[in-house]
Amino acid sequence: MENYLQFGLLFLAAIVGGAVNAFAGGGGFIVFPSLVLNGVTSIRANAMTCFSMWFGNVASVKAFKNDIRIQSKDLKIILLISGIGGLCGATVMVMTDPKLFKSLVPYFHLISWGTFAFSKPILAYFQKITSGSGHFEYSHGKLLPLFLINFYGGYFNAGIGIMILTLFTLYGMKDLNEMNGLKVLMVTVNNGIAALCFIFSGLIDWKITIVLTIGGIIGGYYGAVFSRHMNQELVRKLIIIVGGIIAVYFFAM
Repeated sequence: MENYLQFGLLFLAAIVGGAVNAFAGGGGFIVFPSLVLNGVTSIRANAMTCFSMWFGNVASVKAFKNDIRIQSKDLKIILLISGIGGLCGATVMVMTDPKLFKSLVPYFHLISWGTFAFSKPILAYFQKITSGSGHFEYSHGKLLPLFLINFYGGYFNAGIGIMILTLFTLYGMKDLNEMNGLKVLMVTVNNGIAALCFIFSGLIDWKITIVLTIGGIIGGYYGAVFSRHMNQELVRKLIIIVGGIIAVYFFAM
């Protein structure tokens, strides 16, 4: 990994991944395979993707902060669930045998890609059959689904954004910008706690991760700023195509 061209390509991948996370989700489809293709083991690539994309999520929160409208009590609860889920998922990942984790990656990637690829009909269906105030309101019946999604986010992360959006739609939320803002905030807490676990586990290669982090911050902030002015449908289709190719690649490895 001493090749400057490789570092440059990873930097660009992080910018794209951070931007994609901000306005469409699916940035992990870009950053994680970029690391694997450059010789980083799957378990390290997962930890480094989580850590580096966290800073981009923080930058995105700033851009979305005015869109988030939720009761303070409800916000504290779902962020607590996000943190606990991220901690549990990351702890289990650190304890997973690297060979086992590598064998699971194609299936995780396929699930997250499938969720992303069919997100529009899924979201449209739940919007049609659900009713609500249009804003998130916590109830104890929502605890387990929120925890499981955040556990997944701490363990593998790719696709968690669209999974959260689907759950929000099921719970009656309507405004996409508000949903995106709350999603980014939850993922920021989730990934932040998970990243701390990965730091202390020794899975982070700091030389590579710093390059990814800078790119993720740039992409995360400007992706959120320009998300309202970009052709999101075109970006979404490109992500589906790239993610599908990568899914095939991982199964062929």
